[in-house]
Amino acid sequence: MVEAGKLIVITGPMFSGKTTKLISEISKARKKNLRAVVLKSAIDTRYSRSDVVSHDGLKLPAMVLPDGEACIPVLRRIACDYDVIGIDEGHFWDGVPGLAAALDDLAFDSKIIYVSMLNRKNMGTSFDIGEKLLPLADHIYSLGAHCSQCGRKAAFTQRITNYRTGGKQKFVGGAGDYEPRCRTHFMRQKLVGQSSLAEPITASPKSAQKIRTKIPISPQTLPSP
Repeated sequence: MVEAGKLIVITGPMFSGKTTKLISEISKARKKNLRAVVLKSAIDTRYSRSDVVSHDGLKLPAMVLPDGEACIPVLRRIACDYDVIGIDEGHFWDGVPGLAAALDDLAFDSKIIYVSMLNRKNMGTSFDIGEKLLPLADHIYSLGAHCSQCGRKAAFTQRITNYRTGGKQKFVGGAGDYEPRCRTHFMRQKLVGQSSLAEPITASPKSAQKIRTKIPISPQTLPSP
């Protein structure tokens, strides 16, 4: 029996275990003898150019999806050969017209789609892809991390180093650039002119240890996939 299509979003701040959850779901699909593939952005080369890698070291071979609107026709061609498609760091395609609709179409075509993505930008505002994708999802996993400052549940991602992006929001970084923060300890940053500027934010000495500790997965109250 062919499984029904689904669109499942895995979201949360950095260091909440989104990629770990994605790798787990793809691995489980393969154990069911489903044809499953994981896709990563061409710009995400932090740990590997050819694997999806979690912050705690888990990895899975991946196919690379191009940046921008070119991702949609490539995604559709790849989907023809698979039952389950996992997309890591979906926010890297933020603002791509028609991507959310394309993923929704694939789910209606009996594909099981997983998208892991940040819940917010480091300024605390929402991603356009999130605003479009979340209402379409059959199921949402909302994950949390521990605040690097107090240990409480963190829902925000704090940029902790100054940077200039030429007006562009996209910046690929890791533990040396970002920390999970609760609302109390999150410091909102603003785009100033053509650069994104922030006052220096000091990482706490125990941050590296704390951000590796995840809060258990707490799916929202939606139909179970």
